[in-house]
Amino acid sequence: MYQPNKVMIWTDTFANNKQSNIFTTELGENNARLAALNRQDIRVIVGNPPYSVGQESANDDNQNDHYEELDARLAATYVQETASSNKNKLYDSYIRAYRWASDRIGNQGVIGFVTNAGWLDSSSADGMRKCITEEFNSIYIYHLKGNARTQGVQRQKEKDNVFGEGSRAPVAIVFLVKNPRSSDRGKIYFHAVDDYLTREEKLAALKRDRSISNTSMNVIVPDAHGDWFNQRDDSFSHFMRMDGKKAKEPAIFKNFSLGVATGRDAWCYNFSKNVLSSNIHRMIDNYERIRLESIKSENFVLTKNPVEISWNSNLEQRLNKNTIIKFDNNALCKSFYRPFIPSNLYFHVDLIARRYQLASIFPNNSAENLVICSSGVDNLVICINQNAKDAGQIALMTDHIADLHFNGDTQCFPRWLPGEQTKGAEGSLDFGESKEMPSGFSQDALPHFQAAYPGKPITEDDLFYYIYGILHSEDYRTGYANNLMKELPRIPRVATYEQFMAFVEAGQELARLHVHFEDVELYTGVKIEFTKIGQPSYRVTQMKWGKIKGKTGNAAKDKTTLIYNDWITVKNIPLEAQEYVVNKKSALDWVVERACVSIDKVSDIVNDFNDYAADMGSERYPLDLFLKVITVSLQTMEIVKGLPKLEIHPLDK
Repeated sequence: MYQPNKVMIWTDTFANNKQSNIFTTELGENNARLAALNRQDIRVIVGNPPYSVGQESANDDNQNDHYEELDARLAATYVQETASSNKNKLYDSYIRAYRWASDRIGNQGVIGFVTNAGWLDSSSADGMRKCITEEFNSIYIYHLKGNARTQGVQRQKEKDNVFGEGSRAPVAIVFLVKNPRSSDRGKIYFHAVDDYLTREEKLAALKRDRSISNTSMNVIVPDAHGDWFNQRDDSFSHFMRMDGKKAKEPAIFKNFSLGVATGRDAWCYNFSKNVLSSNIHRMIDNYERIRLESIKSENFVLTKNPVEISWNSNLEQRLNKNTIIKFDNNALCKSFYRPFIPSNLYFHVDLIARRYQLASIFPNNSAENLVICSSGVDNLVICINQNAKDAGQIALMTDHIADLHFNGDTQCFPRWLPGEQTKGAEGSLDFGESKEMPSGFSQDALPHFQAAYPGKPITEDDLFYYIYGILHSEDYRTGYANNLMKELPRIPRVATYEQFMAFVEAGQELARLHVHFEDVELYTGVKIEFTKIGQPSYRVTQMKWGKIKGKTGNAAKDKTTLIYNDWITVKNIPLEAQEYVVNKKSALDWVVERACVSIDKVSDIVNDFNDYAADMGSERYPLDLFLKVITVSLQTMEIVKGLPKLEIHPLDK
């Protein structure tokens, strides 16, 4: 005869379960066990906590729950102690599990978790690491790697995830020990499996090691920043910081912004301006229909159809407030979605989830400006022991609005702030000459650099291009890689004025290549083969690299050959062009991946790069773009390799 389980308890672990009647059903036995558990002095908690960053869009209807008591504890500990501005990640479910378990065992006990390992080295979790070293005597970490969000050589080293293809996050087994009788505090013991291991090999290593006591471990000593791995060079703090929005110290730029986060990319971006306009009209029409239905019906229930509308919290708030939305043709503008991939964007507050400070940088679709887009923290190096050079360049300049993921988690530093211009009598913005626009630099920036080279002429334009040159310096990127993965760039003053001007000139040339890449010369060293007889078609569906026989995966890609379409194959592509890496891929890889025809799986919206080619008046635009980016890549690396050795001025030592 069936006997009910006398141990298992149905409950929401993170909720306040002090009340034994958490269920209003007749589960009296369950509630009694829950009440008994709440009275227990728990000393051991073992588990595989859930990992969830929440829903991708409101269409998912899958928001993380809010736990008032637990989240207050998070806010008072992990969140309060972090130096990062990105605090939302600290409310992920698995991090909540660490906070809950630490509180539940009180002043003594053991926690054993198998979780996402991202917190071990991310900038947003520095406060969590500080608290854990304070709260626990001993910390044991068995790192299983498997980070699928890496690229290149590092991706190969991470290899398989122990949970299979269902997980993209690195995984670690973590034991945390509270022992009030121990004099140790925050002692960290670390072991990582070897590189290049398959899932089966990692599981075999676990079986072989059996326990923490059988495993050889290194002792980790945290630094003052709460870093356990990839610890920072403190001399970096001597340089002037770029971001000055909330800084308590002098900074170079008055304002900066994350790239645009539409919350509905398939709808708000399109290679065709006409298709984009049609999609936005359709979504607004559907919204207005639903808005009117909500007014008429007392029992209105919102039904979310992702083919009609991409919902998010902003749009739902507008619906709840009965806000009328109208199409604004002036919101259509050129943008950059990924490196060297131009697109059209509908940049309107009604349908953009987060515009951040971009309205001050690009206040209208005709505003002229330049922005240095730096990859945000956690993007240069995103896993333990990754070679910084694998991540490539950390900056890319553009003259249009950039997407949030244009270059990592894109931070945009502007030359000008035209949105701060005083409006004219008729309410329009008259920028006049560029020198009349409000500068993006703080009043401290130029004097700070001029002080290093007395009597030498330096303008704000010089400084802007100098910064761009410095951000491309391999000495800078590798020497301060551990700092750059956890904080935004700081800019040093170089030893001599001649070196300063060399970086200025390099920055100018790099800016010309990257901003005006559509105007550079086609690379002529390739061989273009036509595989059919007749008038060739330049229409592209999905470019592909050639294939090397006998190999699989990335190793099978022959990057000297591009299969453009059924008509055209491009051969003799110089492999040196692959050295120009930005946002973790080569510039050519971005063209191959994104200059295509795609169909959004949720909305069924088609995004066709050939439409952009048609708008540009050239059917062969995709092919020409590829050839131009070869030129950009080769010339960029030539400039980067010719940069002066980074020698720091005595004032910054």
